[in-house]
Amino acid sequence: MATAAKLAAMPQASRLYERHFAPAELAEQWNLSLDTIMRMFEREPNVLIFENPERNPNRRRRTLRIPESVAERVYRRLSTRFSSNTNPKGENRNG
Repeated sequence: MATAAKLAAMPQASRLYERHFAPAELAEQWNLSLDTIMRMFEREPNVLIFENPERNPNRRRRTLRIPESVAERVYRRLSTRFSSNTNPKGENRNG
């Protein structure tokens, strides 16, 4: 498994062969809804978005493919949002 640091040093063409996740795969792994995963990743850099603007304009249909390095980056960002001395409410654990 390639790390985000190694991938950052790689040329963009090398990322072609990196594992890409469907949003449903990450939703299942992270125990989140598909809609949550779509919202989390639709504006992230390097996420592939496929859409057909010529279809029904009342219903937007988008297909996302999320590179492993992007999933790792988002997971790391969300899991380190709080320091080890605070709980999710921002209260100090040490009293």
